[in-house]
Amino acid sequence: MTSRALFTTVFLTLLFGVLAAVLFSRDMARAPEIAAGGPSTKASPSTSAITWPDYSANGLGFQTPARPDGELIAQGYRQVSQTFAEIGPEVADPARRFAGNNLSCQNCHIDGGTNRHALPLVGVFNIYPRFLTRSGRVVSLPERVNQCMTRSMNGRPLPDDSPEMAAFLAYFKFIGGPEAVHAEPAPPPSLPASVERGAVVYADVCALCHKPDGLGVRVGSKGDADGYSFPPLWGPDSFNDGAGMDRFDRAVSFIRHNMPRGVDPAHPQLSLQQAWDVVAYLRAQPRPPGPER
Repeated sequence: MTSRALFTTVFLTLLFGVLAAVLFSRDMARAPEIAAGGPSTKASPSTSAITWPDYSANGLGFQTPARPDGELIAQGYRQVSQTFAEIGPEVADPARRFAGNNLSCQNCHIDGGTNRHALPLVGVFNIYPRFLTRSGRVVSLPERVNQCMTRSMNGRPLPDDSPEMAAFLAYFKFIGGPEAVHAEPAPPPSLPASVERGAVVYADVCALCHKPDGLGVRVGSKGDADGYSFPPLWGPDSFNDGAGMDRFDRAVSFIRHNMPRGVDPAHPQLSLQQAWDVVAYLRAQPRPPGPER
């Protein structure tokens, strides 16, 4: 090896050694910062990577947060999970009877709206106001809440400045960190949806809980404001015909991935055809009329 080649080799070796030492020292200095969740050399995690709350029976459950608006948030959670007892038609205070039936918001927004596969409420605070095709305009979050109140709950709107609306919004904001999840529309079935086939699916799968007459199973007696252990799927105390669950685009995916209750969404018990058929059957049953929009 010539003297010049030897010099070059030694120089490069020393240079790489110095660079490695600098990089190592920088990373070691930043290790506590990275361990504490501070900035790192990796790309920032997306909002979908943030842990969702889990208020299911198998999760940690809701706990009132220790913060100034904690009680308001807890009130919002109760309005979602026990709507019938908070703002239902049988509550003691007539002024708070906003819902027109004894359903609960979490009959559809399961686990207080924290179930990813059941119309989750997590993240919705961050995406409103937004354009809704059905409404044909931009809708605020209070307006969207009242669409549910007048359709799914078959009731009357909450005033924007009411304590009840404030509670809903506080709860949605509290669980609103992670990214909202939007259910994809169910693909079309192989055959046109059939009420007759749907009646068979209902009798075989659904009637055990929701009963053959579709009127569900009440907790206690009428007037107790205790709601249902299994909600009615039609009849006077169910959602009206303006509700999302009276529409194929909303109901098929929900039923297939969540019913019977406790089914693994990744391994549905109902086939796609059965889900379309049973929704056709449910839509053929009597229910209260809803608003136009």
